[in-house]
Amino acid sequence: MELDEATDGRPLDDDSRRLLDARLARIKLDAYAKPGGRGGGQVRPGRTEVYVHLTDHTLATGNGVLRAESVGPLIASQLGELIGHGPYVVKPVIDLNDAVSVDAYEIPAGIRERIRLAYPVELFPYGTRETSQTMDLDHIQPYDPLGPPGQTSTDNLAPLSRFGHRVKTHARGWKVRRVDRTILEWTTPHNFTFRVGPTGTHRVRPDESAAG
Repeated sequence: MELDEATDGRPLDDDSRRLLDARLARIKLDAYAKPGGRGGGQVRPGRTEVYVHLTDHTLATGNGVLRAESVGPLIASQLGELIGHGPYVVKPVIDLNDAVSVDAYEIPAGIRERIRLAYPVELFPYGTRETSQTMDLDHIQPYDPLGPPGQTSTDNLAPLSRFGHRVKTHARGWKVRRVDRTILEWTTPHNFTFRVGPTGTHRVRPDESAAG
């Protein structure tokens, strides 16, 4: 069956669907060809990265609900429609439960990416800055060049705006500790305590803070 034959409203069979996908991909590729010029050539298309959050069950079965960043929840079968008909690259799954570390002060791109995905918003009390690849990442326990290995890790880094980073590093009387993998507890110079995590900032009483 040729692509341009009438289908009488019937859904495309597998062979026709593959032919359609191939032609659409070719149209997309030709759209980036330079109009004229010596040797032809192409204009490189823009690259878009799509982060998809899903459970191990959805990953294994291909069925279920997932969430694509900047898009929202989708049925797993809709992911192909989101990607489109052009070539794409599937990167390894990032398990945010894995603790990853390096024996250096500098933060590699892989750890920076994990922090951005784990904490979409900075972890300073009432902070509103969305975490980006260029945002400051603070060592919760200050880095010690003579200290143990693995100090630069997903368990010891927190995204902070430049203001929040300077407050923690240079302002007197501020204290911070990690309550668990997702929550930081901040104590101000006036002994107000706040916990910052996925649900935002919450003020806590002294007895709650002492209880952990």
